[in-house]
Amino acid sequence: MFSKFINLFKVKEDETLHYMNPEKLSRFHKNYEDDPLSEEDEDAFFRQLEEEKYASIAEVEHEKKQAEANPNRASVLEKMRACMHQREWTAQRKAKLLVTLFIFVAGSLLLFILMYEPHNPLIGKWQPQKKSNIFIPTGDIEFRKEAILANGVSTPIEYIIESQYVEVIDSQTKTRIRFERKDERTIELNLLGVKTTYKKIP
Repeated sequence: MFSKFINLFKVKEDETLHYMNPEKLSRFHKNYEDDPLSEEDEDAFFRQLEEEKYASIAEVEHEKKQAEANPNRASVLEKMRACMHQREWTAQRKAKLLVTLFIFVAGSLLLFILMYEPHNPLIGKWQPQKKSNIFIPTGDIEFRKEAILANGVSTPIEYIIESQYVEVIDSQTKTRIRFERKDERTIELNLLGVKTTYKKIP
């Protein structure tokens, strides 16, 4: 008990000044010489540290580049999306324009068909030239769009236009008279065997 109490006041040896003691210094060198790590092991250890350091640096740079590339990719995707949207809008607009154009053309064509009237070669004034018998030729006749004027009398008529002749139909009596076309300015009327040639008056 007393010895333990004395040990409490015993001064412990200070190891901080061992480097000044030759014996301690030689023991330190001896311990250093007995170090189990060889120079090759140390080189391998430090080489591994360098490799890990470079690997971590490369990984950080790769992550940085990837982070920088992601906004570019996002911007490219946004541009592609905008381009596709514009193309879709342009296609829809073209489709609407085509439908509108088709309706306009179809309406114009229908209106043209409804309003179209074939060329009537009889329209105008005609003068009789000769007959195939002894009767005196009748006077001038004038064909209008819906009537014929002969001897001062206007009669409502209709026309049936063919390539070689034109039939004139009296709207009231439904009487038909055929005028044969000889050329652009000459027609011939054969009425009850009496042929009369007419020339168009310019």
